[in-house]
Amino acid sequence: MKKTALAALLLLAAPLLAQSGQGRGPGNGKGAGAPGAGPQAASPVAAYIATLPNEALSAAETDQLLFLREEEKLARDVYRALFAAHGDRSFSNIASAEQRHMDEVKLLLDRYGLADPAASTAPGEFKNARLASLYTDLVARGSISLVEALKVGATIEDLDLADVGKALEASDNRDIDTVMQNLAKGSRNHLRAFSFRLSALGSSYTAQFLPADEIAKIVAAPRERGAYDENGKLLAGSCAGQGRGGRGQGRGRGRGPGEGTGTCTGQGPGNGTGPNCPKG
Repeated sequence: MKKTALAALLLLAAPLLAQSGQGRGPGNGKGAGAPGAGPQAASPVAAYIATLPNEALSAAETDQLLFLREEEKLARDVYRALFAAHGDRSFSNIASAEQRHMDEVKLLLDRYGLADPAASTAPGEFKNARLASLYTDLVARGSISLVEALKVGATIEDLDLADVGKALEASDNRDIDTVMQNLAKGSRNHLRAFSFRLSALGSSYTAQFLPADEIAKIVAAPRERGAYDENGKLLAGSCAGQGRGGRGQGRGRGRGPGEGTGTCTGQGPGNGTGPNCPKG
């Protein structure tokens, strides 16, 4: 009887012992292959800007920065509203990207000591009257149907590209140009995404702000990866591939987290630490 009881206790305790061990296998790697798969690396754009000198800010550059901070908020707020209206994940995903764009412009506002026009403002609330009116109009149009919502998304990216182009023409500061190049890259990618979705639904977008042939070239080009410098060139150490981490079994008592390393497959924006993907 004692041997039977002891065996039963050992069977019950086995799962607890397995959970308490620390695994040593090559667990989840550090590549940015999937959302939430480990801590995110610092923004390569912010890191690069920190190496650049502060330059004198012209009145035109000041106005453009303040406007673009709110214009990126316009995109974010509209996409959040359209996600609520239709539940299409493309809007929530791109809204998250627009938040990163807002953060990059805010980095410049802080760097130059400019007051943030988007501080403590509610969704759909803007200091710029034109953007406030545009928000109301775009949300109303996009709420009609998913196809109209996708056209609204393409319209916003078309407008963003036109305005960022003006900002690049007005600026000669390297840090501002760096942020503008990355905003433009993001808008081109978003325009491609909306155009692809429209095409899948049997529809298309008609250019409104940029020339139609320029919109066509953007849509036909492949998705852009990595972070850009002030000249629109890939930053040194910025990986244009997708980090892919290993998923190993811990050799301890249980399945521990491990310390895997990622490898770069050339598929997406990874920060893996493997031999083919420089950290950045």
